[in-house]
Amino acid sequence: MSSPEERNLRNLRVGGLSAIGFFMMMGYSMARPAVESVFLAKHGHQGLPYAYLSVVGLMAASVLIYNRFITRASLPRLYAAASVIAAAMLAALQWAVAVDLPGAHLLLYAWKDVYMVVQVEIFYSFCASVFAIGTARWVYGFFGVIGSIGGLTGNLAVGPLAKSVGSMNSLWILVPMLLGGAAAAVWLGHHAAETQAPTTQHKPQISEAWAVVRKSRFLLLIMAVVALTQTAITLIDFSFNEAVVAAVPNTDERTQTIGQIYAFVSVGTFVLNALTGPILRIVGVPPTLLSIPLFLATAVVSFLVTPAFAFAAALKIASKCFDYTLFRSAKEILYIPLSHPEKTAGKSIVDMLTYRTAKGGASLLLLGLGALGLTSWVLGTTLVVIALWFAVTFILIRRFRQIVPRDEEMAGQTRGTP
Repeated sequence: MSSPEERNLRNLRVGGLSAIGFFMMMGYSMARPAVESVFLAKHGHQGLPYAYLSVVGLMAASVLIYNRFITRASLPRLYAAASVIAAAMLAALQWAVAVDLPGAHLLLYAWKDVYMVVQVEIFYSFCASVFAIGTARWVYGFFGVIGSIGGLTGNLAVGPLAKSVGSMNSLWILVPMLLGGAAAAVWLGHHAAETQAPTTQHKPQISEAWAVVRKSRFLLLIMAVVALTQTAITLIDFSFNEAVVAAVPNTDERTQTIGQIYAFVSVGTFVLNALTGPILRIVGVPPTLLSIPLFLATAVVSFLVTPAFAFAAALKIASKCFDYTLFRSAKEILYIPLSHPEKTAGKSIVDMLTYRTAKGGASLLLLGLGALGLTSWVLGTTLVVIALWFAVTFILIRRFRQIVPRDEEMAGQTRGTP
């Protein structure tokens, strides 16, 4: 039975994180359609593999910097710093695109992918440090619902805004939103930080974070699942972008169409996030993780059978909905029983670096298929990747059961270690 002080602290954390999550997803939902549409106008869908590779480079640099500060600053302070840096980068990239600096559109695309991954992973690292499994089962879904509302708001707003001021100019709204998120994170860190915030002045190298992962078979399995999941989703994203360029050639109209697609994603994530708590409570983490690749495989087969834009959109929506809801919540719970180095330094490699490095692997795969004249095999290749995803997930959940037995998971008392 928790004390009134513990309940008040938990409520404070939930309220603060909910506000941050809302504006975090609203901002990203406004940035993503505009950036993707502008990039497609400049380079077409054929340029996407190169954009994915640029993401890998920027992500690697971000993880390198992040790991130099995780032992010296609290997670809310890291979130605030990441938000301020993202705002400054966006302002610089606006100028670079305006003067048509070579590579500016590639860097803008990479910025869009990287800043959000960094924010989300810091967000959930903090959650894994302060919530037990029982709390996480319902609160992760609640955060997802709040984020979905923010995402829906942003997705519906970006189309009219882009048509009014242009897709690139619509991105300026992100600057005050990012700075506002930084201020909220500073407030959260002051009033409801982790029980034991880092105090050492040691500056860990990226090699030390890799060492944490190498020593943990469990983290290696999570990393493999993340890599396969994001490879499959990237291949699906490529197929969707190819379809949307053909269906909607005008840049600003395409921004609106992409925004509408992501609005459907937000509605889907809202519903699935609302169901996440009950599903994880009744079904548990392992069956949830196994079911997702099976559902996506069914959607890929449907698009193969009926290659129309509506089915491409449905596949895109399904991939994003599962990735943002059940998969994320179930995966994040896997970190709760781990040590602090594993869910900070190790997580930065597994979820931050691997999450976007997988795009680089997918881009090389796409370039290889293109060089061989086999781009029609993209969806078939996606099915193979999903099959591997299912197989590795099966091995992962067996390892999870060795760490957290089902009875203990259902009781929900397992909590993170300091």
